[in-house]
Amino acid sequence: MLERFTESARRVSVLALQEARGLAHAAIGTEHLLLGLVGEGGAAASVLASVGVSPAGCRARVLEVSRRGTTPVSGRLPFTPGAKRALAAAVRESLALRHRHVGTEHLLLGVLAADEGVALDVLTGCGVDLAEVRDRAFAALAGIELSPARRAARLFLSYRRPHDVHLAGRIADRLDDFGRAVVGDVGECDVLLAVVGPGWTPTDLMRTEVQRAAERAVPVIPVLVDGAVLPADQLPGTGRVADHVTVRHETFRADVARLADVVRYAQPGIG
Repeated sequence: MLERFTESARRVSVLALQEARGLAHAAIGTEHLLLGLVGEGGAAASVLASVGVSPAGCRARVLEVSRRGTTPVSGRLPFTPGAKRALAAAVRESLALRHRHVGTEHLLLGVLAADEGVALDVLTGCGVDLAEVRDRAFAALAGIELSPARRAARLFLSYRRPHDVHLAGRIADRLDDFGRAVVGDVGECDVLLAVVGPGWTPTDLMRTEVQRAAERAVPVIPVLVDGAVLPADQLPGTGRVADHVTVRHETFRADVARLADVVRYAQPGIG
């Protein structure tokens, strides 16, 4: 079967093996194939990038869905039954299209062909539409260039004090008007908004939330209210602090509109 695979497709299998070893997993699963596809940098990686799936974000999601192992592994690793089905499905997709080879796009289609699996959970967790990814993979095989997909940004609001909840709620309600969804778990967000008032000192909870965002390579945007001033280096545990946004009561609507624009530029692929 592998003799039909292009050099790029074979490179994906090598990367998948490396990813499985790096995570101390005992077998190569669909999630490792997905990481290989994202990391290989070819046609399938371009398809995934067009829907906002980055290597860092994908790896963070894999770790959330399938934890790192505790015992290092070496040597050749077997494919899981799910990964074997994905490889076989990739060959079937190639044959159905009357292609003489199996490329990374076919591999992506093979991963998507399963009804369930870790890779599908990872992609769903990244907020992508699986049907759209499939359509884009077919478009890539046909030589059709598609513009990057846009979807509503998922935001998490982190704030310091219990009585900040009213202002955070006002900001969340206003962002809804721009099609930005506010989520209740930092693990589900595309961007974290750190709502900061005067005399700001990070609480343990905020430190934890910002650290979780940093681990997933999620941008953090300080939202400075009531004249607050915050040096970027005071935000704990992240090197990805986007430009801050100041929100004043007298210019609240305009300021939140500017915040919506900053969100758009902070995370490509979302709107």
